[in-house]
Amino acid sequence: MSTFSLPAFGETEYTLHRENRTSQVLNLSNVDDSSLESYTTYFEALGFVKKESYQNGLHRFVALQKDSIGIFLNFFSKIRELSVVVEEDCNYFSYTDIPGRARVTPQITQVKLTDYGLSYAIRLGDGRFVVIDGGCNHEPDQERLFQCLKEGSPWECPVIASWIFTHPHSDHYQCFLGFYDRYGEQIKIEKIMLLFPEHDDLEHYPKLQTESTGTEHDISPITNIPMLWERIRASGASVYAPHTGQRYQIGDAACQILASMDDTMHRSQKINAISLVIRMELAGQVILWATDASFDFAKIPEKYDTYLKSDILQIPHHGFQCGAAEAEILGYDLIRPRVCLLPVSDYNAYSMFCIHRDGTRHIMRDCDVDEIITGDRQRTLSLPYAPKPYAKTELQRAAQRGLDVAGAEAWVYTQLNTACPEDFQFRFVNMTNTPTRVWIELFFEEKANRINSIEIELPPLSLSNINITDQAVNRDPGTYNACSLQRRGIPENQPFAVRFLGERPFVVSHKTHTPDYHSTQHL
Repeated sequence: MSTFSLPAFGETEYTLHRENRTSQVLNLSNVDDSSLESYTTYFEALGFVKKESYQNGLHRFVALQKDSIGIFLNFFSKIRELSVVVEEDCNYFSYTDIPGRARVTPQITQVKLTDYGLSYAIRLGDGRFVVIDGGCNHEPDQERLFQCLKEGSPWECPVIASWIFTHPHSDHYQCFLGFYDRYGEQIKIEKIMLLFPEHDDLEHYPKLQTESTGTEHDISPITNIPMLWERIRASGASVYAPHTGQRYQIGDAACQILASMDDTMHRSQKINAISLVIRMELAGQVILWATDASFDFAKIPEKYDTYLKSDILQIPHHGFQCGAAEAEILGYDLIRPRVCLLPVSDYNAYSMFCIHRDGTRHIMRDCDVDEIITGDRQRTLSLPYAPKPYAKTELQRAAQRGLDVAGAEAWVYTQLNTACPEDFQFRFVNMTNTPTRVWIELFFEEKANRINSIEIELPPLSLSNINITDQAVNRDPGTYNACSLQRRGIPENQPFAVRFLGERPFVVSHKTHTPDYHSTQHL
């Protein structure tokens, strides 16, 4: 690594990290645009030549070069942050792409996967492809991706203009291992893009050593990042390290890197947080590839504001949320997509997981999205893409069906009596992958005996047997509740009814009683 004096001007609010063997990043806080000018001048005085400079709203970017060293400066005015990336053996400035003549309609295919993961094949107008990730190293996933390329290619040998790996998780990059072994001689890969930490960078990313999918093979990233590099070298493809701010023209697709490891390695040890975020313009539409990124750690909304507006959004982290929901919600309100890509099954999207995350629920319900395309089946969108007129109605129906599968948010039992201890014993099932609070109210013939807001919490994916009046429940939630169980107690030998209200769907049953009412109309 070069021996630059960083930080160069005696700043005290900064972090300085080695990203990998070829690059390091300096992040400065509480600076203004004069710092961008100062660092530009600093490097120019050292013999660097300014090769690129642009501004998009709140974001300014400058790239400089000297010999094989590249300098990339990003200043974000709203949050007053400047990043300085120094990359040795940098070939960004030699990047070129020569598209062929327009011969096909651009398309996006969301490749169906056996399990979780992310695999997209984007067909360019000249018939070449951009592949994003690929999914796990499962043979069916390898085959489906190959068949997608084969069927969509105007040539016998499909051409991948750029294969982009977004971060080193097994459900994203490891498909390439088996794919290349099986099909490497039947395809042509021109370029590969990735910005990964070293495979043994346990200081920044300790989970690189421990992650495992539990299969018969050792496919932890610490083993497979070197295996990935072996196959990349064998492919003969040119390799580029995409840093924040860089722009790549791939055929008729204009791509800009909005976030990368540059922005987050000093903020989080989560591997998802270092994911690439890519803004792509293709066929007159803007597609935002959020991959598994965190809008929170990468500060995406604050950095880009209205520049995030997109026609199509790939929902980040499979809709499972990474980081604070508030940042995702703010980002979705700025992106305002008509169409979303969500590479999970309907069950995970609407029943068990995604819709129960605050950020994902917001984009499903409150952002005026017309269509969410899940991964239950493989879908190919011809660009420019417009959803069918009835797509929004289908989305609403799919969400309601999925929630109904998970249970209901309100349950009522009426044929109960306080003289029977068993009438306080209920069985709860939480079929979502999110903890669920349930509030309990007891109703009596005398209004003065009413008890409200007993509180319990159901663990995710759990079966719980709970006595709703014992010491294990929260008998007096809130600052003051005159009607709490703690203050009123249970009257003797009285008929009563009980209502259960959940913040998410759940199921409650009784050994001898059946519910008199339950509501599947979810708020």
